Amino acid sequence: MESSDDDTLSERSCVSEPSFRSERSGGSLSPCTSGLVGPPGDTLPWNLSKHERKKRKSQDSVLDPAERAVVRVADERDRVQKKTFTKWVNKHLIKVRKHITDLYEDLRDGHNLISLLEVLSGVTLPREKGRMRFHRLQNVQIALDFLKQRQVKLVNIRNDDITDGNPKLTLGLIWTIILHFQVCVLHLASLFLALCVLL
Repeated sequence: MESSDDDTLSERSCVSEPSFRSERSGGSLSPCTSGLVGPPGDTLPWNLSKHERKKRKSQDSVLDPAERAVVRVADERDRVQKKTFTKWVNKHLIKVRKHITDLYEDLRDGHNLISLLEVLSGVTLPREKGRMRFHRLQNVQIALDFLKQRQVKLVNIRNDDITDGNPKLTLGLIWTIILHFQVCVLHLASLFLALCVLL
């Protein structure tokens, strides 16, 4: 009975961090083979990417009810943000007769992202015409450089993140754009109202 408890504990330690366990037969160290080994501290469900959570579910791992609830809430939050941000982007892209259906996929080539920034800023930006990965990366970089010129803080968002369709960073980029352009519009509107009152 005692050896099965040791095996269970060592399997749990394999899941929580990369480690080695000793084999009773030879006394040598062998790596854990659970397949769930990741960076230390990133094995909790809410620290895993959506892909890793699905992979964990497909491997029939057992999550306790609290972990399942956290995963459900995180998935629901991502879904709601994606839907909301897609509607916000479409509200502005309609002005140039464009429409996106999937936020992560439709911003990957950079064309819709550049069009969004053109609508919001009123500035015409250059763009690459090709459809190869290089052209996509270049278009997204043009959009990111434009935002940096406007003193928009972009933390850990690179052109390949958007081109690869990274959900978290795509949502982060759109949220940053919303904050910058919507807050600027609200601030200018309040200044305009203040000037009208003074006149």
